[in-house]
Amino acid sequence: MMDIIRFITPVLEPFILGLALIVAGTGFLIFKKSRRALACLACGIAVLLFFGYGIGTKSALYRLERAYAPLAVEGIPPDVRQRIRYVVVLGSGHVSDPDLPRTAQIGGSSLYRLVEGIRIYRLLPGSQLVLSGGLTLDPVTNARIVGDVARQIGIPARDAIVEERPRDTLEEAKVLRGLLGSEPFVLVTSAAHMKRAVGIFKDLGMLPLPAPTDFILKNGPAGSAETWLPNCGNISISQRVIYEWLGEAWRWIRGIARL
Repeated sequence: MMDIIRFITPVLEPFILGLALIVAGTGFLIFKKSRRALACLACGIAVLLFFGYGIGTKSALYRLERAYAPLAVEGIPPDVRQRIRYVVVLGSGHVSDPDLPRTAQIGGSSLYRLVEGIRIYRLLPGSQLVLSGGLTLDPVTNARIVGDVARQIGIPARDAIVEERPRDTLEEAKVLRGLLGSEPFVLVTSAAHMKRAVGIFKDLGMLPLPAPTDFILKNGPAGSAETWLPNCGNISISQRVIYEWLGEAWRWIRGIARL
């Protein structure tokens, strides 16, 4: 199902919708159907402006990203901290270009997740990194790329468990359930994805401690041009939000089907 969602999400991206409406409007204009042309052109421009300003989607992404605070290891109760054996880093993107070193093949989200996972792993003596992520469109698994990067920057091979089978978050939870059991573990993923990821692991009776990273929206100084001009960054935010909404809808449908 998540493969279908990955295919649908780009089609629903506001830039694609807006461009399609403008192209349709231009076509109607050529065939002298002025009313339809005007309607399509107006709607296309409205979609690009609406999402270019991030109306609705920026606030939705902010709520997703702030559902859980960054993990402070020192704030974990000592009895819980002593039981933590695994820091799970969920898979994300990469491009396995053989002309580039592994450190250049890893995607931005994967890099953020790996760095946060390593930070927490080093604060939890005796823990191991679990690097998860299977095949998508690339012929090399994400876990293998991320695992290679982890080793190249000094993580001992004995402390990194590379799990290449799961292709999405649900599969990751199912595959890792045997390893993690009912003991608490640290779950590292992008902040926008954390709420859904935690729900999936908890649905399977597991005890994740959320450690969000890869925050897209940050509370910086106000007054820049980006705060009052439409921009491509705001449009790309919508794609991220739509992807999470579709994934959460599928999780809800699965929950209803089990009742």
